[in-house]
Amino acid sequence: MKIKPRTFAATIFSLFLFMTCTPVSILEISDGEAVLHSSPIPVGYSFTTRYIHSVERTPVEDDYRVVGGKIWAWEERVVSQNAGLPIVIPRNGRLVVGGQWFRFRGGRSAWERFYYRVGDERFGRNILILPGRLQVIHELFRIYPSRRLDFSVRARPFWEALSKERHL
Repeated sequence: MKIKPRTFAATIFSLFLFMTCTPVSILEISDGEAVLHSSPIPVGYSFTTRYIHSVERTPVEDDYRVVGGKIWAWEERVVSQNAGLPIVIPRNGRLVVGGQWFRFRGGRSAWERFYYRVGDERFGRNILILPGRLQVIHELFRIYPSRRLDFSVRARPFWEALSKERHL
């Protein structure tokens, strides 16, 4: 079977148009004025925030997943269950105890955007961990001390997502 050049060209053009115009999910992080990070992400993309609790002085990690255009609170890990830390198992969730961590999983909390307060060298020591080919750890407390960051998920055409991509 021989394919006509015109048919082949039309197929390639249609495929190109489809690929560039198909909406993809974008993880966007801004400081309210400027976009600090914007990149296309796959379904189920995960990222983690870590900070030192101001009263307990112990680490707290929050693991998030991006599914269905929302950021889901997937798991919160704490070392103790004292002042200001979770003690109640979330509805539709569970508590897993093992090693040094108390792991609160599930709970069905999801947002299209959430605000994240960054501390400084003394309070918080907030860190953002973004997976990828190389796992990247950003010391937010050094780069954006005492700032409020806005994490959101947006749908954009693939071509626009690539053209506006930027990294922390």
